[in-house]
Amino acid sequence: MKTKTLLGFFLLSVMTFCMSACQDDAEIILFSGSQLNNEPGTCTNTISSTTLYLNGRGTEDIGIANGKGGYSAHSSDETIVTVTVSNDRLLINSHGKKGKVTVTVSDKKGNSVVLPVTVSYGVISLFCREQTGFAVSVNDEILSTGKDENKELLKSVNDVMMQEYSFIKGQEVCILQPDDVYNFMEDGNGSFILKAENGEIRAEGTYQVGHDNDLISDKQGVAFTFSYKDADNADKQHKFYLEPSFKRQPSTKSVGPVMIYWMEDVTDSSYLNGISLPENGKVLYVVFTSSFGIRPAE
Repeated sequence: MKTKTLLGFFLLSVMTFCMSACQDDAEIILFSGSQLNNEPGTCTNTISSTTLYLNGRGTEDIGIANGKGGYSAHSSDETIVTVTVSNDRLLINSHGKKGKVTVTVSDKKGNSVVLPVTVSYGVISLFCREQTGFAVSVNDEILSTGKDENKELLKSVNDVMMQEYSFIKGQEVCILQPDDVYNFMEDGNGSFILKAENGEIRAEGTYQVGHDNDLISDKQGVAFTFSYKDADNADKQHKFYLEPSFKRQPSTKSVGPVMIYWMEDVTDSSYLNGISLPENGKVLYVVFTSSFGIRPAE
């Protein structure tokens, strides 16, 4: 009995020592936000890499936990980013140059952790889904496809326009590079690249964000005007509106996808010659896109 008691005490002592040793040798933890969320079994806001955007926030403020204090930091390329440590916070600053670096954070006992940092321009990729097509509105009401009297008109419009319309179609990707990637839905400017499903660049140019009356309401809405030159070097322009009842704003965080619903007024298209529209009728190109938020440019 005495032997068992001594053995149990020995094992308990060994376990206590090991736990203390693990805590002493714990790796330095880097985290986002003001404090570490150290919940049982996990650290929910720890980070293992970060990205700085030259067309957005070119700095980062990261918390440091664990370790033995007396922290210092070093950048592998100070022409891309420089780093400082203040009050157990890692401060990273970019300097207008794209690239990838590693930032090493060390404590006074020589423990260290390496943080990969990417510096790039931020882009938002809009993936055009297959559910695109042309709708007709009359007195700002979209005609229902469920009524027989509308089906022939809608079929005629789609048969003509789907063959001739050329800006953005199903399975294509429109990549936006805003001047300010964190406020791309506000008034501003940017550039865009339109890619076909096979990756071929079909168009590239600039866009401008503004506010205008919605296509099917009398309220102000967000409008994107895309400008570019076609294959014949002729100036082209397309103005897309967010669907008037769309309430959510596209996310700029790395979560998603977020669905975005766009419309363009194509009533004045020459391709509609010969198709009779109802009085006060409009033809609208309807585009469903999805986005996963901000990503580094390729």
